[in-house]
Amino acid sequence: MKKSCLLVGFFGILFGAMAVAQKRTVPQSTDSLVQFLTTSPKDTLYLQALADYAWKKVDASEYKAGDSLAKVLLTLTQQLKNKKGEFDSYDLRGRSAYVQGKYNEALDFYKKTLQLTKSSSLGFASQQRALTNVGMILHLMGNNEEGLKYVLESIKIFERERLPKLSGSSPYDIAAAIYHLQGKNEVALKYFQQSLEIKTKEKNYRGLAVTNNRIGSLLAEQKEYQRALSYLQKADSYAQQANYEAIMVDIAINLSLVYRALNKPKEDLAALKKGEESAKKLHLRHHLGAIYGNLGQYYQSQKQYQKAETYLKDALSIFKEIGSLEYQGYIYQALREMFVEKGDYKQAYENQQVAQKLSDSLFSQQQKARMDELSMKFETERKEQQIKLLQKESELKSQQNRLWLIGGGLALLLALVSIVFVINRAKYRRLQESLQLRNKIAADLHDEIGSTLSSISLMSGLTQKQLATNQPQKAEQMVRKISADARQMLESMDDIVWTINPRNDSMQHLFVRLREYAKPLAESKEIALDFVTDAQVEALSLPLQVRQNVYLIVKEALNNAFKYAQASKISIEFSGQGDEWNVSVIDNGVGFEVAAVNTRNGLKNMKKRAEEIGGTLVIESVLQKGSAVRLNFKN
Repeated sequence: MKKSCLLVGFFGILFGAMAVAQKRTVPQSTDSLVQFLTTSPKDTLYLQALADYAWKKVDASEYKAGDSLAKVLLTLTQQLKNKKGEFDSYDLRGRSAYVQGKYNEALDFYKKTLQLTKSSSLGFASQQRALTNVGMILHLMGNNEEGLKYVLESIKIFERERLPKLSGSSPYDIAAAIYHLQGKNEVALKYFQQSLEIKTKEKNYRGLAVTNNRIGSLLAEQKEYQRALSYLQKADSYAQQANYEAIMVDIAINLSLVYRALNKPKEDLAALKKGEESAKKLHLRHHLGAIYGNLGQYYQSQKQYQKAETYLKDALSIFKEIGSLEYQGYIYQALREMFVEKGDYKQAYENQQVAQKLSDSLFSQQQKARMDELSMKFETERKEQQIKLLQKESELKSQQNRLWLIGGGLALLLALVSIVFVINRAKYRRLQESLQLRNKIAADLHDEIGSTLSSISLMSGLTQKQLATNQPQKAEQMVRKISADARQMLESMDDIVWTINPRNDSMQHLFVRLREYAKPLAESKEIALDFVTDAQVEALSLPLQVRQNVYLIVKEALNNAFKYAQASKISIEFSGQGDEWNVSVIDNGVGFEVAAVNTRNGLKNMKKRAEEIGGTLVIESVLQKGSAVRLNFKN
């Protein structure tokens, strides 16, 4: 009987302990997590609760608190040798840095998570998450080619291992964003749609808000505003369901752009004010700067220039504070456009100068980083090859009976070293040539501005004399000439700034630029304008010098057609295959004698530009039947 009682007592204690163990789970609410962390022993569940609490702090924009908790988590995980906790700590700090725009810091932490997944058995879900995060930050830092490799590897793991759900950010969204930047919009939309399917299946409302927002942004860029509005409204609805206030700010900015394009000022202002409220509440400085920039452009569109200038300068102050050169450049450009609209060309020019300096500085930083990276790779490869050579020489001394075999191996190795050396040296030289070319463009721009400003200065002095001698009509003519010269100078500056921006390397960006130039001219003269191209041509990427010269040749041809052709229709046709490409500007106007106008400076400059890129320019015209300017070049 006594033995039976002991057994009952033993099983009672055992089942009681099991019941306690079953009850001990990580809670969900913030208050419960705090209580749990106060009373629980420092074991695996404690680490998970600490990580969850830190995530809540980061999501609430309490970044300092989140970082502090992540550091405590790292110390404990290293003591307990818990690799999952260590991963969570680096992942947390990476997220915190990323949201604050500290991309270099975020990349360091995310690379540590990736190293952990390779050195520890953390599972494919963690590896997929780490690859996505590294790819995302590389993309945000402008290294799209490298970033795409990481996110495509993440997608490959997700699909190959049939993971039940995506961990962290969607690699499909990031791949789509990169393909969009490369001008491959159809591919981008395909990846976005795949992302929507996965997130709909998972009922991931936060993710659905993000992807619908990105699709809306892409469609808005393609000027499909009604379709864009539909996706953005879905994004806003999902964000509200998920109470995802941070994404609402970005959605508000995109909605503003669409409403402005659809000429709905009331909705435009409402979207921006809603975004401003959320950005202030969450302390999202970068987003608040973007909101202020858009508010500035909104008030400019309403001709409320004082408010526009105030908001633009508030945006500029924020971007200076967080050190964003790129967005400072955007704001200076917006200020330049506003002052041009007001007729204040002095301030317009001053803002354009600062924007140009920022663009040069940003480009120099990017170019230096690329050249440093290339030099480092080159030195590493050279040292590795030298080590291999020494090893082969040692083998040669110890194995005389295999002299011919080792000699052959050394010859092959030396050939490989030479090839690597030549390839890397060629890459390095191309980067240097690109930098020199951009510097030359900057110098040419400086000379052109100097010449035009000197002319404006002289004409200003002459205008003062005419006013002093009571010649108002002549003074008015001179002012009109000054205004025209200033506009022409700003247009030239804008063209060259656009040309040297490496994000405009695709043929698709060239089409967009030419449309923006030609469309208002065609509409003002009631001329039908037709662009003829295909997907293969749009995917073409052009070197800077080729892109600049093709753009200026086509622009000059269009300018001549608008001025002299008296045409009712102008077509711009792009075609080609392999490395040979053709561009034609064709009109149905009055035509001209080709021999009689061949001495014009405009035509001379066009032919000279064609020669600079190794191309040929042919001008054809028949009186009363029209003209054609045909450029053939190799890429």
